[in-house]
Amino acid sequence: MSLELPEAYILAEQMNRELRGREIANYSLQNHEKLQRLGFINKDSPAFEWLVGGKIESVVSRGNVIRVKLDKAMNLLLAPEYGGAVLFHTKASGIPAKFHLKLFFKDGSTLTVALTGMGIIQALKDEELERSYVYKRDFSPTASPIDETEFTLERFSRELTIKKVNIKAALVGKEAVIVGLSNSAFQDVIHRAKIHPKRKASDLTLSEQNSLHNAIKLFIQERIKSHGKNQFVDLYGKHGLYEPTMGPNMKDKTCVTCHGKVGKLNLGGGQTYFCPSCQH
Repeated sequence: MSLELPEAYILAEQMNRELRGREIANYSLQNHEKLQRLGFINKDSPAFEWLVGGKIESVVSRGNVIRVKLDKAMNLLLAPEYGGAVLFHTKASGIPAKFHLKLFFKDGSTLTVALTGMGIIQALKDEELERSYVYKRDFSPTASPIDETEFTLERFSRELTIKKVNIKAALVGKEAVIVGLSNSAFQDVIHRAKIHPKRKASDLTLSEQNSLHNAIKLFIQERIKSHGKNQFVDLYGKHGLYEPTMGPNMKDKTCVTCHGKVGKLNLGGGQTYFCPSCQH
């Protein structure tokens, strides 16, 4: 399952509450060589040694990325965008045998991070943050849909209008007008807004832009309130409760809104499920 803005937000809130003030005593990397070759983990493993002795000052998220800020001008970036688990353990029992990074804190607690697909585990100094693609992408001037001062209808409408691309490209990926959404969220929000996935962003009417803007806000609010998507596991191993209204789980099923048959098409390098009756 992809970790998107709502899940990153939930994890960051939990991590900030649990980890702030804790000092890192040691670390362990495991089964990380392939991820290093792919650039998902620092190729210079000794970079993680800079975390040792550091005290966590804060944990924040933006888009899909979690920034763990330490003193000594150090950071740990986490972005398990295509699946993974970030788990906190107060006791030695219950710690998963498989992980990619384990942090040992001076008080005996631990944090384990595991990736199941593409993602990021990076130890970076403050001056190195801009070298991280995911940091530059999400901690950027692009609007965050969770921030009402940034994600205004006026700005959203203005930026959509000049996007001569498919609506998916306008909402997902490096050219998107917002940060934090992937294909899973995209399918839900355009279904809520009753917009066909092949529509061009610049062709949306003001009414459709407004519907899409509201759909994104409500989607994020509901997913956070539901403790994340049903396949998401939070810092304590608890599963989320949000059931997607559109996606692979809807194959051979009917639309929850109109009870029409759900359709599927290939779009932007992936499969998109939609309701031909509701979405025009």
